Amino acid sequence: MNTENNDIVKYPDFPLTTKEEEDVYKLASAGMRSAEIAVSMEWPPERRRAFCIIAELPGSPLALMLAAARAEGIATPQIKLQEAATAGNIDAIKELQKIQARNRFNELVNYLDDDEFTP
Repeated sequence: MNTENNDIVKYPDFPLTTKEEEDVYKLASAGMRSAEIAVSMEWPPERRRAFCIIAELPGSPLALMLAAARAEGIATPQIKLQEAATAGNIDAIKELQKIQARNRFNELVNYLDDDEFTP
């Protein structure tokens, strides 16, 4: 039995200039969805559609870049807040506790099984 997966997935290319890549990264890190990013980039409609389609392909380089940008956009402010809280800033401690509680709640909701909602 051959358990190796020899199929290499080939994703469509979506070339971005350095400036476009920086702009897309910043917009994604601010939490914008791919459709919102495409509109804000002021591309022609066919380029917007291609961007949105490729951005939604799991594992595509574009989807991975957007996921990394979103993660960085979430993590960076929390890291700064953590540093301020560690230094003893009471307001930062309170805000960080709120964010951590919300993160735990969201994680719990994301991992709920469908059968937990049935009687």
